Amino acid sequence: MADHRDVLDYVDAHRNELFSLLQKLVSFDTQNPPGGNEKAAQGWVAGRLKDLGMKVDVFDALPGRPNAVGVLEGRGGGRSVVLNGHLDVAEVLLPGSWRHPPFGGEIDGDRMYGRGTSDMKSGLAGFIFALQALKALGYKLKGDVTVQSVMGEERGEPGTKACLERGYGGDFAIVGECARGRDVFVTSIGVMNVAVRVKAPYSQHLVARREFNNAGYGREGANCLEKTATVIVPALLALERHWAAFKTHPHLPPGQAMINTFAIHGGGNMAVIPSSCELLATVFSLPNETVEDVRREFEEHVLAAAKADPWLRKYPPEIEWLPAADPAEFRPCRTDPADPGVLALAAAIETVRGEPARITGRGAIVDGGWFAERGIPVVVYGPGDVSHIHCVDEYLELRDLLDFTKSVALFLLRWSGAA
Repeated sequence: MADHRDVLDYVDAHRNELFSLLQKLVSFDTQNPPGGNEKAAQGWVAGRLKDLGMKVDVFDALPGRPNAVGVLEGRGGGRSVVLNGHLDVAEVLLPGSWRHPPFGGEIDGDRMYGRGTSDMKSGLAGFIFALQALKALGYKLKGDVTVQSVMGEERGEPGTKACLERGYGGDFAIVGECARGRDVFVTSIGVMNVAVRVKAPYSQHLVARREFNNAGYGREGANCLEKTATVIVPALLALERHWAAFKTHPHLPPGQAMINTFAIHGGGNMAVIPSSCELLATVFSLPNETVEDVRREFEEHVLAAAKADPWLRKYPPEIEWLPAADPAEFRPCRTDPADPGVLALAAAIETVRGEPARITGRGAIVDGGWFAERGIPVVVYGPGDVSHIHCVDEYLELRDLLDFTKSVALFLLRWSGAA
């Protein structure tokens, strides 16, 4: 395969323009939470996609919260590809502890600092600049290239899902999340939120506790907060330990099948026994199991624990998946490491870096599963390092961005074909 030295040289020669593009993206405050602040940034991205000659579609994935999609139509006879990245970034915590402004994109030595530098505005910047390099050098591709700039990934919202439902698919997809330079992730986990609700059919005064909590009174009653804490939470911890021992995947570290309780709501009036309690948890699923099986195992275990408690046996907990309070969901994905798209991307990375790409799996949350669910082979590959994200002074090694941009440009020429 051709090295296309001119493409690599172009990216090196125009590196400051690439860095400025990323700095502009970082300057948009698109923290999620709170979300709902994507419009200006997506408008700017849409303008850049139009400059590349793309047909651009800006549409709401949720009310007032747009995606921006550009389609560069090929000359025909080539394979298509989707380049996907989310424009929202993690919340800026401990702002007083940052040495560099979170939205400044400041360059210090070989690094750029700012929220979104690694997660994952650098991926979007690299996608855009790779296409710019090909255009500037006069390359025309045979296959279609679709760039998806989506909202909502940080909170499991339907940005990528909405793009696919609108028909923006392809023969292969790259999600540009950070991947430590030469890693190509062919598997990733799924997560889904669940609510477990314990409810009493009555309300009881505080003093009734003496009568239902001690021997001899014969009065029925329960503190639903305590039932959640002493029955439901221990049951979830036991199930998580069981999954950690027996659920594995060759591309993922041990213990990846987790259950994380992140909120418990109930009570609040000191004079009244809490008559309801809601627990919210995030449940992980692995690429080698179905979402339906994970849900069934979870429900069976919780209800079995409830049956061992006399009161919960009579008033079993309610279980709701994707509750309205926080309906976050990511689907797991698994792509064949021998898929032609994987091999083409790995070859491009090796050409750029002079070392083989590493085909592995990602034990973190990404949007790749929405492609896999529709039968589109997908990988996660992007600049940055997951250990640098969601933290104070998030940063990106600039070499990662240069290598990523070059690799994507070479991949496009080899995958979609130069007309």
